[in-house]
Order: sequence, then structure tokens, then C-alpha cells
Amino acid sequence: MKKNLILAATAILLVAVSCKKNETVVTTDGSDTLSVVKTTETTTLSNDEAKAKVDKAQADLDAAIKNGDKKAEAASRQALADANAAWQNTKAAVNNAAQDVKEGVDNTVNKTKVAAENAKADMKETAQDTKESINKAAQDTKETYNETLDKLKAK
Repeated sequence: MKKNLILAATAILLVAVSCKKNETVVTTDGSDTLSVVKTTETTTLSNDEAKAKVDKAQADLDAAIKNGDKKAEAASRQALADANAAWQNTKAAVNNAAQDVKEGVDNTVNKTKVAAENAKADMKETAQDTKESINKAAQDTKETYNETLDKLKAK
């Protein structure tokens, strides 16, 4: 059951994190109108992959600063910001998935406890019913025995 919950949480995480975002940018220049559809794909990264991208972006930024290339530096800063955002999103998604799994396990444990308590109550009731039936049968047998004995004495 625990494995199923973990698999379900992982699947939900993958669906939630993997998405496509379409943006339409409309540019008007005098009498001409230009429409551009920009598609941004967000892919699922593992925590290690996201951290590696942050480290690479930081190294690229350091190299651009060392070389004095202002355009490369600006691009590297943006890449570093994007990598940090992706890393933060990955960490948040992992934490959310872990919380969902924990809640699912807790719910399952609670439902199992309730089912066990209900089964215990049912078993007690069945045992009581069985005890009453046995006592009634014993009483009936005793009465029948006594009646038979009385009939034999009368003859």
C-alpha cells in the first residue's frame, strides 16, 4: 500500500511539474501586426540536476565577469537567476510530494485502525452471540433430559 501511495505521489508530481506555457505576443508597427507565439516548456529536474545547473550558471557568470564581457555577464546573470528559480521549484515540488505521501500514509493508517476497531467490535459481538446460543442450547438440552428422565420415572 505504501509503495502505491509513493508511486501515485510521484506520478502526480511529474504531471504537476511538467507543463507547457504558451504566450502570445502581439506587436503592432504602423499598419502591420505581427503575432508571435512563444512556447516555454518546463521539464522536471531532479534536485541534483537543478543544483548542477545552478553551479554551471555560476561558473559561467564568474568566467564572464573575469573576461569583462558585459553582454555575457548579463546573460549569465539571467541564466543563474533562472537556474536558481528552477532549483527552488524542484525543492518545493519534492517537499510537496513528500508531504502528500505522508498524508496518504497517515490516512491509510487511520483507516486501518478504524477497520481493526470495527472488526474487534464485530468479533466481540459474534462471540457474545455464540456464547448465548451455546447457553440456550445447553439449557434446552438440560430441560429435554429432565423431561425424559421424569417420563422414565413415571413408567
